[in-house]
Amino acid sequence: MKLSAALFPALAFSLLLASCADPILAGGSLLGQDKADVDFTDTLSIRASTISNDSIRTYSPFTSSQLSNYLFGTFNDPVFGKTTASIFAQVYPESRSPVFGDITIDSIVLILPYYEDGNYGPIDDELFGMDVMRLEETLDENEEYYSNKDIAVNPIALGSITTTPSLDSLEFIDYEGTDPDTLNFAFFRVPLDTNLARELVSLDTSIYRSDSLFFEAFKGIKLQPSTDNNKGLLGFDLTSSRAGIYLFYRDTSGAARRFLYDFDPTPTVRYTRYEHDYSGSKAAPFIDNPNMGDSLLFVQGMSGLDVKLEIPNVQNLSGLAVNKAELEFYVASLDGDDPDAYPPIVQLILTAPNSDGEIVAIDDIEIVLSRGLSLSDVFGGAPLEGSDGGPMVYRMNLSAHFQNVLDGTVGNTLYITPYLKGERASRVALYGAKHPQYAIKLKLAFTRL
Repeated sequence: MKLSAALFPALAFSLLLASCADPILAGGSLLGQDKADVDFTDTLSIRASTISNDSIRTYSPFTSSQLSNYLFGTFNDPVFGKTTASIFAQVYPESRSPVFGDITIDSIVLILPYYEDGNYGPIDDELFGMDVMRLEETLDENEEYYSNKDIAVNPIALGSITTTPSLDSLEFIDYEGTDPDTLNFAFFRVPLDTNLARELVSLDTSIYRSDSLFFEAFKGIKLQPSTDNNKGLLGFDLTSSRAGIYLFYRDTSGAARRFLYDFDPTPTVRYTRYEHDYSGSKAAPFIDNPNMGDSLLFVQGMSGLDVKLEIPNVQNLSGLAVNKAELEFYVASLDGDDPDAYPPIVQLILTAPNSDGEIVAIDDIEIVLSRGLSLSDVFGGAPLEGSDGGPMVYRMNLSAHFQNVLDGTVGNTLYITPYLKGERASRVALYGAKHPQYAIKLKLAFTRL
């Protein structure tokens, strides 16, 4: 999610913090005619609909905007349909001046550490298949890559595996130094063809000294799912110092050694490609169909579904000072869903078009993040337990943004989307704008000026 560089003035921030309290009548000790005219409403009309996305950015040249979690697999969601997540990545030699000499190659393997809390859905006892394919096109670290971008690959796999992943720590013996080092961490391992090791060892030293020459010689890999009926997705930490292609060999003295080709975030490109198929899913009838938004709405990570909100007739509220504006919406219970296996999205945010038409986080979120505050504590957007046995509820503070709407500096369209959308697979169904019991509400406390 790209955030706007402009920050809301300090006054808006003070209003945001003040909004944590219930609105009260200001100046209560004044004469009646001098009292502020404070009021409250939660009956503003809202139009809501579920919308699809063509793609999202999953690689940026700016390190701070790159993914942390890289999702993988083919996920059959009982509500949202089928999603396929593939990974495209370059690898980079750990040294520009390797000295291989007359070595004996033992093996070459791809090691993919799991990203903490990066998996989604039931994966225990699930067989996951992965084909490691060789790219035939060169990636450019100075370009942006989006989730619908495909790259040509060599049809012969460098390596393949079908296995049940273990999230427990596994033993890994590393031969980086003169003595073996035993490490323990959770990882996915794919053995690769030793012909690749021979090719990499035989490269001229001048190729190792040049980024462009190395990436031309070995353009990178695609991690491609080979099983298509999984109940969840795996998440990998490609920027871990332990991730990469390990070439194990014995030097001329017979000592075990290794050379690492890692996913160094500085010169390499790493992005995720997502393919969504909603056909036959429970969500399908509601997608890009504004007439269905009154009953149910659907939000999804990756390049999946978002919710579009419109607040009509806001011009009738011009001239008001917003004390607090809070959006409230409820998690829907659907037949066939399993909230324990597929928990709702842990952090939702609101975005809106800026003056250039670019979709960015609203000012309330920018203020919170710029101050290093907790997004869920100040802005909201995390699921809360419902009262009296009711459904879980999300609440979001959009006081600063809604003041801008009333002032006419921004439009009246908002989007509900997951925070860190490109690296999260979680999703949630919500009750719509005119649900008889759990309709979306915009709660507005204001002062008439």
